[in-house]
Amino acid sequence: MNYDCGIVNLLLKAYKPEEIAKYIRLSLADEVKQDELDKPIDESESVSNQRRLMNEFIDRNGNVGEKCKEFIDDGVSGTNFDRPGWNKLQEDMESGKIKVVITKNLSRLGRSNFECSYFLDYYFPENNIRYIAIQEQIDTFNNENSNNEYAALNNFINEKYSRDLSKNIKRVYRIKQQAGEYMGGKPVYGYIKDPNDKHKLIIDEEAAKNVKRIFELYLKLHSQSGVMKILTNEKIPIPEVYKQTRRGVKAKHPYDWNYHTVRSILRNRMYIGDMVQNVHVKKSFREKKIVKTSKEDWVIVEGTHEPIIDKDTFYRVQNLLDANYRQPTKPYERIFGGIMFCHECGHKIGVGNPKRDNRPKEKQYVYTYCNYYRKNSAYNKCTPHTMNYNNLEEQLLSIITSVCNKYIDLIGYDDIVSNRKKTLNTYSEELEKKIGRLEIDIKSIDLKIEKLYMDRLDDIITPDTYKKLTDKFEKQKKSKQKETNELKVSVEEYKKNNSIDQLLETQTIVKKYLKSRKKPPKELILKIVDKIEIHQDKTVDLYFKLKQLNQVV
Repeated sequence: MNYDCGIVNLLLKAYKPEEIAKYIRLSLADEVKQDELDKPIDESESVSNQRRLMNEFIDRNGNVGEKCKEFIDDGVSGTNFDRPGWNKLQEDMESGKIKVVITKNLSRLGRSNFECSYFLDYYFPENNIRYIAIQEQIDTFNNENSNNEYAALNNFINEKYSRDLSKNIKRVYRIKQQAGEYMGGKPVYGYIKDPNDKHKLIIDEEAAKNVKRIFELYLKLHSQSGVMKILTNEKIPIPEVYKQTRRGVKAKHPYDWNYHTVRSILRNRMYIGDMVQNVHVKKSFREKKIVKTSKEDWVIVEGTHEPIIDKDTFYRVQNLLDANYRQPTKPYERIFGGIMFCHECGHKIGVGNPKRDNRPKEKQYVYTYCNYYRKNSAYNKCTPHTMNYNNLEEQLLSIITSVCNKYIDLIGYDDIVSNRKKTLNTYSEELEKKIGRLEIDIKSIDLKIEKLYMDRLDDIITPDTYKKLTDKFEKQKKSKQKETNELKVSVEEYKKNNSIDQLLETQTIVKKYLKSRKKPPKELILKIVDKIEIHQDKTVDLYFKLKQLNQVV
């Protein structure tokens, strides 16, 4: 392309080469790869191309391009001016070393409408800097140059280009994410990119061993801090260090695992083979700041890569984490901690620490409290909900045991094992037979209404009689139809809640609970109990997670 250099009129002769700055910028957006947007790389914006064009321009206008100072920002966005090369150039401008700044075009200066306008209208004039954009033929020292008037429009167009490009990239990324392709940088700890396909993940065996161990330790200890201490003591490198060791980057504390790192691994669905993306996004196309998205906006595709953790183990861990469970020492084990809630305000009920006295640890009392009240007691929010936790735990365990025994007696597990089809189908068959009889009655009513209509046409009955009789039959039909619909719902609910698999699973859990001689483990309680509500008057509501136990109650 032949750039018009007439706007300078050889006035570059008046400057020393070291007073002229060539500013070159190339952003990652300018080099968006072909497989991301299905467009070829724009070679016209390359560093070497910008340098060549500016050197030719300076040579034609009375100076030596090769001798002029050069400032480069390679792979840096133009949507803000926090750039290493530009910052150094600013220092030289403000110290008086640089008097002329040349760029290939306005977009190389930047793609922020507001900031570019600030530099053109205020900063350059204030610091007596001459700015030249070759392609748009802009020269801030030439007041007669009409092209200067279009700078604001060009800045707007350049920013719009960045906005549109950002939207296009996000759109393409979202499509690929929804297809289950990996679209990030370094994968989560335990995986690496497939050398043959960067959009697929494969297991990193060395890191995967540590991931498995973290899950195993947590199920054993029920403590994230406990897992953290073991990993630290064994000097296992933290994920950040492990990923950087191949590049030789060292950290001050390479073995100090923290609570949040352990928790993020335990919570990550990537380890069961599901691709989880769009968890973090840039706040805007201008800013580098990353923000976390809401779970509704996450892109999750199941079964995209080989799992490190089996689903049963993963969801057992989630069950414990959801209960916000932290395992205390054995004398203070609180198996209902984390699943107790205030009936009045809905917030969690906490359990205090035992007071230090001369009594044996097992006889020291601890008390419940409403978390919301405790934090807002000065504002009369809710009430304390104080109860002796030791007594409460004993009562709840007694109730659970009673319900489990009652369930075993009522359901007759030996009959289920030997005659499970017959046992389970009896009730649903009776309901279906009743539904069949009701449907026959409805058809019979329809026939009666039809006969009444024919009698009315033949003047066998009067209009008043026809209306009275049809109203009566319609009322009967409506009642039977309602009963039929309710029975159909009951059948579906019964089949759903009393399937063979569910009953046998409940059998296993209930028998395991009844066989536990000592206090049942927390993990088993979480399989049985959904939540506990404590009322202001100290009454307690117990809700079972197993639907069959709720039916017994």
